[in-house]
Amino acid sequence: MTEKTIDLKQLLFLISDQKEMDINLNLDEGCTFEAEDPKPLVKVINYLINYLAQLTQQTIEIALDLLPETYRLSLLVYTTSDTLPDISGNLQNALDDYQADFKLHHETGRYVKAIITFQK
Repeated sequence: MTEKTIDLKQLLFLISDQKEMDINLNLDEGCTFEAEDPKPLVKVINYLINYLAQLTQQTIEIALDLLPETYRLSLLVYTTSDTLPDISGNLQNALDDYQADFKLHHETGRYVKAIITFQK
């Protein structure tokens, strides 16, 4: 396969358009990288949106930040939940092809934030 340029902003717009959910997007320009196949990344993002949606009835906040050394994709929901359902252990494996790291931060009773950091 030949590598394609993946534009994270455009990818997130496409995913958001396909979802019938209340999603708020705040996306920087210029977050692009080369990869062979965007499908595993689309699956990861969809999985995270669905995972977070089960924790709240409020809007999902998605931010894409162009930083000096990285691109940071943050998905945040406000929740009163004290515990979280298990998250797939395969997320990091799927992100390895994109030189990306995954973290989940839970502020008990307040919010849950999923963060994917892509290396430039």
